[in-house]
Amino acid sequence: MKKMIFSAALSTLLLPALATAYILPTRTILQKTSENAGSGIYAIEQEVQFSNGEETTLVKETWLVDSDRTLRLTVTGGKDLQNSFRLQFVYNGGQKWSMTGGNRKSEKLPEEFLEKFLNMRNPEIFANTLAHFKIVPAGAFNKKPLPKNAADIKHDPENWVRFSRTGGVVNYALGVATPVDQEAGSPGIWIQQDEFVVRKLRLPSQVEMSANNYNNFARNLSYPRSRTIRWGNNTVTIRLISASARPQTAVALFQPSSLDANLKWDGINSLATKDVITEFYTRFR
Repeated sequence: MKKMIFSAALSTLLLPALATAYILPTRTILQKTSENAGSGIYAIEQEVQFSNGEETTLVKETWLVDSDRTLRLTVTGGKDLQNSFRLQFVYNGGQKWSMTGGNRKSEKLPEEFLEKFLNMRNPEIFANTLAHFKIVPAGAFNKKPLPKNAADIKHDPENWVRFSRTGGVVNYALGVATPVDQEAGSPGIWIQQDEFVVRKLRLPSQVEMSANNYNNFARNLSYPRSRTIRWGNNTVTIRLISASARPQTAVALFQPSSLDANLKWDGINSLATKDVITEFYTRFR
């Protein structure tokens, strides 16, 4: 009996240590996360809610997604904005395309283009993007050489990866932990342990995105049902409506020549939420 009690007590003491004894390397974490971004083309419909404390505005986003770099977005207003607010963008080759006055124009993809973080299908590009934002060091994705003999086997932990709880689950937190005496949070990305989906992102500018209630869809796509994006005093919430696979013939819609609607911002000019909507679609979209 005493032996059983001792064994149980020992297990209780050891379990927390065992749970944190081995953290997967960055390379493996990003490979597994990329596998959950699906394959082929998807149509994503979602409702975006803007609020400034006085007024709430709803718009609908329709995305076509082929990768983190190849996307198409159409934004339409709710019933009060149907004919006066419409945006259409094509993202291709690092450029953001739109049409004004019947003329197509391009600009560099926004630095803080958030949608790419949910659609990373290439783990090396994923790692390079995180390195760009100072979340992981350059070379974090590099493959470590295999040991030639037992003497070469070393425990070489990556000090930028740790376990951290957010959204009620345990995550691999990539990025240096924020010092207790530092007001601004350090940049990082939180990837759920075992599920390998992005649960939280913080950029150096303090923009934060949280993603919750993931569902599985066709062709191995895991996508969040709800998201919250915060920056400054602004909070935007996103609710997923649907996610479905599309045939490869839709690839033509990622060409700038497929744009067929001018940007129409007029409908929001009199809204109290005008500034937050404008910043959102110029800075993060």
